[in-house]
Amino acid sequence: MIFAADTEECSLLVFPDALTASAYCDAVDVEATLWRFWDDEGAPLMPAFTVPNERHFFTTTTGVYSLVPVKDGHYEFLWDALRHIRQVIGEMPFTDVHAVRDYLVTQCGGQLSPC
Repeated sequence: MIFAADTEECSLLVFPDALTASAYCDAVDVEATLWRFWDDEGAPLMPAFTVPNERHFFTTTTGVYSLVPVKDGHYEFLWDALRHIRQVIGEMPFTDVHAVRDYLVTQCGGQLSPC
């Protein structure tokens, strides 16, 4: 499962896998940091571009990326990012922030913080 936050709309989308998330989240917008990603335990993911976006005078060619775990840097776990989320867009049971928080607690063995 992949969680993706639309940083402009402050919404969280829930995808069944990384391929579905990358198909939905446009590579140009991802490069512009309009999307942030987490895995099913709430750990941050970052895009790794295998084909870069190309900008031309009047057009842009969309690149290709995959989502990889963040090795270092200052990235927020989903648990902390939830405070910025206004709406959750996903299938049951992911209908609101509380449901996502409950899911993360279950994934992390009942801990009230990131795994």
